[in-house]
Amino acid sequence: MANAAHMTLLKAGIDKWNFQRIQKPGTIPDFSGADLSKQKLDGANLTKSNLSEANLTGASLVKTQLEGANLSKATLESAVLRTADLRNANLSGSQLRKSVFEQAILSKADLSNTNFFAANLTKADLRGANMKSALLEGANLAGSDPRGADLNGANLKGANLTGANLQKADLRGSSMVSAIIESTNARGADFSGVDLTGANLSKATGETTNFSGCNLTNANLSGADLRQANLSGATLAGADLTGANLDSANLAGANLKGANLSKADMRAANLTGADLTDANVEKVNFSGTDISGANLFTVKNLVAEQIVRVKKDDATQLPIEFTF
Repeated sequence: MANAAHMTLLKAGIDKWNFQRIQKPGTIPDFSGADLSKQKLDGANLTKSNLSEANLTGASLVKTQLEGANLSKATLESAVLRTADLRNANLSGSQLRKSVFEQAILSKADLSNTNFFAANLTKADLRGANMKSALLEGANLAGSDPRGADLNGANLKGANLTGANLQKADLRGSSMVSAIIESTNARGADFSGVDLTGANLSKATGETTNFSGCNLTNANLSGADLRQANLSGATLAGADLTGANLDSANLAGANLKGANLSKADMRAANLTGADLTDANVEKVNFSGTDISGANLFTVKNLVAEQIVRVKKDDATQLPIEFTF
């Protein structure tokens, strides 16, 4: 239950509140369960405050200091926390629908099981944050920095991650159906088993990234940098890989049925056991590629010159006109 004296002082004005905090730095403000909806708390020093289960619906917290604060199970729907400092804060289980966290600092914050539906997290600092099982459907994370964040099991359906930095982020078991991941830096990230159906990863950097077992059906990977990426067992049926760099990528057992690989760089790639039925391989560079056991029947725009360069030209897997 909120401390009545703390409530009175806070509502007396932010200047008075901040002055008192300077005078008594050891005090831990208690606003647990308090109704602070629609309150203007811009610039308030709420460092290490207890705001668990507090109602901050529609509150304005621009540039508010919330470092190490406890906001677990708090309600911040439609709240504005632009440039707020929430590093190391606990927001687990909070309701943050349609809230604004633009340029907010959330590094190493506990955001597990939070509801960020349609929230604005553009350019937010999310480095090392715990975002396990968070609901980020339709959220705007453009330009954000979730490097090393734990997004295991998160719902990112339709989320906008354009230009985000996902280096070494853990996205295992998450859902990213129709997500926009264009021009994203995802080097070393773990997407294993993620549903990326219809996602836009055009011009993304996925060098050494783990996409094993992913569902990338009808995904847009045109111009993506996927050098040394692990796409083993991934489903890429109908995917657009036009001009993608797949140099030394692992595509063993991948489903590439109907995929567009036009002008892709597949030098030294591993295509053992891959299914390229009806795939478009026009002007693909297969130099040094291992296609042993791959299904190349009915591939489109395949010419003999491409085949003689492959690492293992298993004649039994080639269209009849290329049987030597």
